[in-house]
Amino acid sequence: MPNSRSFQQFKEALEMAEELLKLEQQYRNPPRQNEQKAVRGLRGAAAVLMVAAFENFLRESMEEHLSKLSQNNLKLQFQKLPDKFRISSVYNSLDRAMKGPPFQEAPPKIDRLADIERICKVIISGQVDPSVFIDTGGNPSPKNIKVLYSNIALENIFSRVRPKFDRKWGKPEAFSFVEDKLQEVVNRRHVVAHTADALKITRGNLREALRFLEILAHVLDMELEDHIKHLVKLCT
Repeated sequence: MPNSRSFQQFKEALEMAEELLKLEQQYRNPPRQNEQKAVRGLRGAAAVLMVAAFENFLRESMEEHLSKLSQNNLKLQFQKLPDKFRISSVYNSLDRAMKGPPFQEAPPKIDRLADIERICKVIISGQVDPSVFIDTGGNPSPKNIKVLYSNIALENIFSRVRPKFDRKWGKPEAFSFVEDKLQEVVNRRHVVAHTADALKITRGNLREALRFLEILAHVLDMELEDHIKHLVKLCT
């Protein structure tokens, strides 16, 4: 069982979505005409909240576990890290220092000099800055998650976690089930966010999505924890 702070906080966020669903269950299914706005709002809010919580978990889990590589008492030998990890660390660090944090207005170049100097010192000293590995592109899609984990030399992340996922899910599914289901859940969030139409989302859809995201987050957290433990042994 993972004990990461990020996973525990994610579970708490899912509980908020569950509370929304409990409120929604007080209405008829399908809802009466005068109930549709309330049902649309509650189902839509739950669909958006659970995906936002999952995306936040991905960032926080990555940063939390990678911070173990930059602990003061750890003498990390940067050159022993996998090539993909070292490349991502250096290039992402420089890119972020030059351009500023993603999805924010780029600060003036003069204001970035101090951060560029700091990053250069980090790179020269062979340290790892966890904050440069957490960009999800604002979309926790299967494609973006693959890139997120590939940057730390965890290739084929969905194949890696599939055995653990299947044991927790408890029933056989198609080979591409995890990626397909995740894309479905993320697309549902997009539809709500762009059209405010949530009546087509069923209670069953939302209940399944909650369970799916919790299991997926659980196994991703475990895989990441094991990977960082391996890197600590390899590089110290």
